[in-house]
Amino acid sequence: MEPGPSSLDVEETYVIYPRDGTNKDQTNTIGEILTQFAKPLTVYVSQTRTVGINFWLATLNEKQAISIAHELAPEASLVTNSHSAHLTYKMTYYVTEPKINHQHLDKGRDFDYLRFVCQEPEKSLEETPHYYYDVTEPILGNGIPVYIVDTGATLHHKEFDKVRGNVEWIHVGEDVGGGHAEDDSSVDPAQGNTGGKGHGTAMLSLVTGKTLGISKGVKPYIIRMPRRHIPGPLQEGRPGHATNEDWLEGVSRVNDHLAERIRTAKAITLLAFHIPQRSFHRNGVDHSAGFDARMRFLLMDLVRKGALPITGSGNAFKPTIDGFPANYGRSDYDPIPEVLVVRGVHPTSFNLAYQTDFAQGLPHIFAPALNVRCAEGNHDLWNISKFRRGDGTSCAAAITAGLAAYVLRLGQVNSDHTILNTPLSLKNYILSLSWSRMIDHGRPLPAIWNGLRRKPSFREDARDIGDVALDITRDIKRKLGKKFSK
Repeated sequence: MEPGPSSLDVEETYVIYPRDGTNKDQTNTIGEILTQFAKPLTVYVSQTRTVGINFWLATLNEKQAISIAHELAPEASLVTNSHSAHLTYKMTYYVTEPKINHQHLDKGRDFDYLRFVCQEPEKSLEETPHYYYDVTEPILGNGIPVYIVDTGATLHHKEFDKVRGNVEWIHVGEDVGGGHAEDDSSVDPAQGNTGGKGHGTAMLSLVTGKTLGISKGVKPYIIRMPRRHIPGPLQEGRPGHATNEDWLEGVSRVNDHLAERIRTAKAITLLAFHIPQRSFHRNGVDHSAGFDARMRFLLMDLVRKGALPITGSGNAFKPTIDGFPANYGRSDYDPIPEVLVVRGVHPTSFNLAYQTDFAQGLPHIFAPALNVRCAEGNHDLWNISKFRRGDGTSCAAAITAGLAAYVLRLGQVNSDHTILNTPLSLKNYILSLSWSRMIDHGRPLPAIWNGLRRKPSFREDARDIGDVALDITRDIKRKLGKKFSK
């Protein structure tokens, strides 16, 4: 009987992260060493246009990996594949009298998260029957670029009627079987089963859905994760099976698209994913250093290009946060001041949901994350309902991203308003608007608010949103004498 292959000869996919992906001397050296050990057809280079190289993937056995790790010790880290500046702003946003209108909501609890966003301090949610907003800009969040790094979207859903024509797709990798589909990679493209959540579809609907969105007319850029596996009935919680490196590459697509560095806040980046640090552990050893350093570099570059990164705190029920990108908000993690980390609460009871790390200053803010009405991305379920209940800090992050787009656009419209000139000032203005609906063990829990106060004389009409939007347009035409498209 012939002996089987040694474990040292078994081939696996390895990830090689550069110490500095923008250093061409370093990356050239890594490339040259890899060609000496790996078959060229097994090597993948995650090359960007503006921020260098993210990583390499290569098929290697353990002996080759050990040799490469020794040769590249100064240039790379190798992994097997299996005190922040905080400014305070006074609430002086509305330098001109806001024009107030509202979206009529059904009496059910499904829309409580919209009421929550405009719930005024000292008022109960029951005293907030509708979703109120400032229509100084009649299309909420109009034209603000929002980059959604997620699983794509089912764009023929009726929630996207107003933004469908403005969506731009940016793809990461190829789907299983090849190609780049313009759909939600977390559902079965053949609509053969009810597995898959349609995660990206839900996120897009909360950012800018026709009825579900906090904003209504942003410029969506869908950074679509590839469909690595076909979701089945037992895989509902695994959206598309994207790898850690897919998510990293997705962020770098935003870096490339923004291209030029600029101090002015001009875009929102929604990173509604959480990668536990333990996912980089191999045989009890933490191999996250390469991924960590590269993700940090990409996020800092996004900020320099005018984007505000927003992420959730994670969905584990733990008193600590240890995952990416949320770690970059932790006070003990050399934080990136601009990263905004959001944790979830129930919109009516305000019960806390999911992860916090109060000892390290997280989350920065709270937002609804339970019983949130989202667009259903799985077409196979539309015979039951085109909507579903969303739970998780992804929902909280998406709602906050919609609010950020709304606030940023109002800042642009009010030309004499100057405090929203950088991503950091935009973040801190959102924090300054927040207020605590309850106290937890003596600790206030600041939650999102759109800053709008209604006068007691404000007239409310129980009409559907289509009629309200039409009346807004007529009122603007009459008062300002300007022409607006229908």
